[in-house]
Amino acid sequence: MYKMIMAPTDGSDAERPALDVAVILARRFDAELRLVRVETPPVAVEPGSGPGVLEQTEETFLEARRAREKKLEALADEIRKRGAPRVISSLVGDRVEPGLRDYANSNGVDLIVMSSHSRTGLNRVKLGSVTDYLIRNTVIPTLVVRPTHSTASGNGNGPFGRIVVALDGSALAEQILKPLGALIGGSNSSVTLVKVLQPIFYAKKQKHSGLPWWEDAVAEAEEYLDLAARQLDTSTASVTGEVLTGDDVATAIVEYCQRSQADLLAMATHGAGGIKRLVFGGIADEMTRRAPTSVLVFHPG
Repeated sequence: MYKMIMAPTDGSDAERPALDVAVILARRFDAELRLVRVETPPVAVEPGSGPGVLEQTEETFLEARRAREKKLEALADEIRKRGAPRVISSLVGDRVEPGLRDYANSNGVDLIVMSSHSRTGLNRVKLGSVTDYLIRNTVIPTLVVRPTHSTASGNGNGPFGRIVVALDGSALAEQILKPLGALIGGSNSSVTLVKVLQPIFYAKKQKHSGLPWWEDAVAEAEEYLDLAARQLDTSTASVTGEVLTGDDVATAIVEYCQRSQADLLAMATHGAGGIKRLVFGGIADEMTRRAPTSVLVFHPG
């Protein structure tokens, strides 16, 4: 159950679908909704510019800040009128990525809902990079909502009707099942757990029985998905499994989401960055960019 939801905002139209989802979830879980905007403080004026310039710069900045605070509070009032039980707006002065991370950690946020294509901060930092940063540097489930998402696609009282969960047989991947179950429990959503088999990998493990590699591999994958489905506490949601094949895991998942007209892709990530990302591959990061659906990503830590 989610009790504290954070929605990063910059007031752009592109983030409206994400705010719609945040409002639905806040109402559903009776959660507090935190609207957070982070603005980077201006750099210092060069020495020798004169006191008049310095005063004017400070005054201009304060006026702009008051205008943003007023706009943010107006957004909070609008959301309150839409039935969100408790809404708090916060304008934070910091660099965007660490500002949002620190706010989420210090305020007990247990779900982040944000747009995938919005831009935020005085430097107009792409929110895609902010999303990636929050996923790797927090242990808070992050729901990345596509600007094209329609809340009408959901079933019952949830914003998502058809959900795909990417699993790979690891305990880490299965960590997404608990936050997903909390998100969709009682919503009548349809959930499909998928596992991708890469032919080149299994062909090298061809057994000497003479049987095609996929007979054993598919059977094992189906058994694994059946066991994983039992871990997903979704109350009234239906859960099925689907074994996919493809040379590239990300592409296979993206194409399946397109074929099944999924509303949401859910997956866990190891959150690796730098050299580790190059070694292990950034499948979750790639999904937030390529998936045709909204994406729920969880970094267990």
